[in-house]
Amino acid sequence: MPKIFENLAQRSINYFLVTMPEFKAVKSGTANEKEQKSAYEFIKNIYESLNKNPELLVLKNQADDCYPDWWTQKKQKPGLPEKIRGNIKSISAFIEAVYDIVSEGEADGDSIKIAAESCKLKPVVIKKFSGFGIDNRKNDEKYIFTFPKGALKGLKLLAEISADYSQKSGLKIHNKQVNQYFLFSHGIYDHRTPYTTEIFRGVIENKEAYDKMINYFENNNFIRLDNKEYSTGMKCDKVSFDFIKFYGKPEGKIGNCWKTRNFSGIEIAYDELTQSQTRIGIHLPFFSEILENAGTMSESLKKYVSEQNKCGGCRYCVQLDKTKTKPLRSLKIGKNNICTVFTFGYQYNHFYEGMWLPDAVIELMDFIDNLFAEKRYKLK
Repeated sequence: MPKIFENLAQRSINYFLVTMPEFKAVKSGTANEKEQKSAYEFIKNIYESLNKNPELLVLKNQADDCYPDWWTQKKQKPGLPEKIRGNIKSISAFIEAVYDIVSEGEADGDSIKIAAESCKLKPVVIKKFSGFGIDNRKNDEKYIFTFPKGALKGLKLLAEISADYSQKSGLKIHNKQVNQYFLFSHGIYDHRTPYTTEIFRGVIENKEAYDKMINYFENNNFIRLDNKEYSTGMKCDKVSFDFIKFYGKPEGKIGNCWKTRNFSGIEIAYDELTQSQTRIGIHLPFFSEILENAGTMSESLKKYVSEQNKCGGCRYCVQLDKTKTKPLRSLKIGKNNICTVFTFGYQYNHFYEGMWLPDAVIELMDFIDNLFAEKRYKLK
């Protein structure tokens, strides 16, 4: 069931609330498990406090709104993305400010001291700290920020882990680094755990279907890729995960699921603009070849593929034909003409769980793997 919010600010805040995985401690001489848990609860409390009172960060009191799906974003409700993402940016900027003082300051018990001349925070930001349990005062030489008892050591450790992960997160198939406060903002100490799949298990209602899907991808030689870049204009990285399998040497960055590719798999991302907040997309390689071999598909798979990707007659595929007589580049499968240009990235983005058919997706992945077996490429 799509979640209903009291106002637009709560819809934005929900991104942070639901993308915090369960607390997991790491062994460290910097902070023990209790201190790490205190820090985790402190971060979580920021979002919970905002959810109750968005005015703590002066988030505007606007009526809740969203898009029913991805398709309507450009045509309807102009300005809505900027409103929702503007709130997210404000929250991210505040978390970044907390990260900065924890990272740069000198710890003394539950307090952080920062030289006044080197403190880059604006007074208007510092003034907001008290609403989240951070006391602050200033003398002639230093700012002193005091955190809730027992949280600072855990926050220090979390900031160190987050910065280190940012430096090491770039992958050959990804070529990107997450920002330095990503793990910090989500309270994640151990990035080696499958926290992204755990997060979405908490969001998706049909857990049986979800578990079946994840189990398939984890046990069939797919690579999991966390938090791929999204062109949303958000300062913070967007929580997502992909499972991918290559049929040919990787080329460039891993694109979103509507882009041309030489790998199969699935993409699940948090979408703050849509009704369900979760978008499930399918990566398809060599889509025309898949359609050309549709005759070897089972009837159930053929039905799934043909019903999801019907040609709408937009003539985009023959847009250079000034005579308007050139036949469309669609292929007939069963009773339907199938679009060969806008593949799964458009028609196969599933915004509602009722649209998501794990058995069909698994069968499709197996079909692709058999069809392109000779092109399989194993990363070194």
